[in-house]
Amino acid sequence: MSRRHLTVGPAIALVTTATVTLSTLAPAAATTAAQLRSVQAQAQQLESELRANRDRAEVLDEQYLEAQQAVADANRGIATAAKTMASTEAHAAQLRSQLGDQAALLYMGAGNNDPIGIDVTNVQELGSRTKYSEAAAAQATQILGDLEIADEQLHVQQRDLEHRRADAQQRAHEAASARAAVAQADSQIQRLLASADANVKKLEAKLEAEKAAAAAAAERARLAALARATAASAHTNGQRTGGITDPNVGVDPGPAPAPNPGAAAAIAYAKSKIGDPYVFAGTGPGEFDCSGLTMMAWAAGGVSMAHGSQAQYDSFPHVRIADLQPGDLVFFGISGPANHHVGLYVGNGTMIEAPFTGAVVRYATIYRPDLVPLGARP
Repeated sequence: MSRRHLTVGPAIALVTTATVTLSTLAPAAATTAAQLRSVQAQAQQLESELRANRDRAEVLDEQYLEAQQAVADANRGIATAAKTMASTEAHAAQLRSQLGDQAALLYMGAGNNDPIGIDVTNVQELGSRTKYSEAAAAQATQILGDLEIADEQLHVQQRDLEHRRADAQQRAHEAASARAAVAQADSQIQRLLASADANVKKLEAKLEAEKAAAAAAAERARLAALARATAASAHTNGQRTGGITDPNVGVDPGPAPAPNPGAAAAIAYAKSKIGDPYVFAGTGPGEFDCSGLTMMAWAAGGVSMAHGSQAQYDSFPHVRIADLQPGDLVFFGISGPANHHVGLYVGNGTMIEAPFTGAVVRYATIYRPDLVPLGARP
């Protein structure tokens, strides 16, 4: 009948732990990476607490079942003891009745030849019968005493079983209360963990965005340095457009293998238009603006696209500048979503472009300060 006693303490402590965790959930670190590490550590701690909490729940469930079994065992014992007591008391009552009957017969038969209603033929036989009756009465009295002792022992046993039942009921109540506290803590930890996971995802996205912004800034710095070097070289060589030195003018980079027949056709078309004048909204056949030239070049390569540099940027997969292939589109502006110029890349840092009013379709360097770090691949 021994049972482990329950303690509500772990469940209550767990609720307190969860409450403390809630108050420290908001990240306060100086950088996104540090914030992410902090929230990830909190999430791991919450997961550990959740596992421990569920282990406690399993123990409490087992203890509750044990207590319920103890209540059932005590109830059965009480029922058995009560049934035995009823039988013992009935037997004792029967013996008392028999003893009473014998005493009455002896009393009523005093002075008679047959004082207890026994048919005897001589005094000697009467004496034997009387002694027998006395012995039987003594035996019945002894049995009655034993029955009274047994009855008292059964009462003691019943009281003990009732105490055990009360103890088991108390333990079942404690287990149920502790289990409810554990369930409440479990629910609270689940909410905290969901909040921590959401914070982790948010910070991971922020960190990726910061890394991408840093990489873009580094790429812009590299491109700006290349643009300055190109400008210095062009100034030294005296390349001029419209009477002024133009640092962006380039030269034919020579053969650069196109990655596919479409790109080769687009490049061939653009090369055939070298020297044609720039005209706003021009789409050929003898005058072009920047996106009109790229649109018509790629039309020769079998790809249809809108007229407009922004639309062309949005229409195709993006590639890093370092991964450009001949035939790709390159863009210029403050960013990809707000560019103002487009050219057709032909290799070796060079593109073919229709630049501005007063200029003609030409080769030009792509390395300008406003080169967007991502090109597009039709």
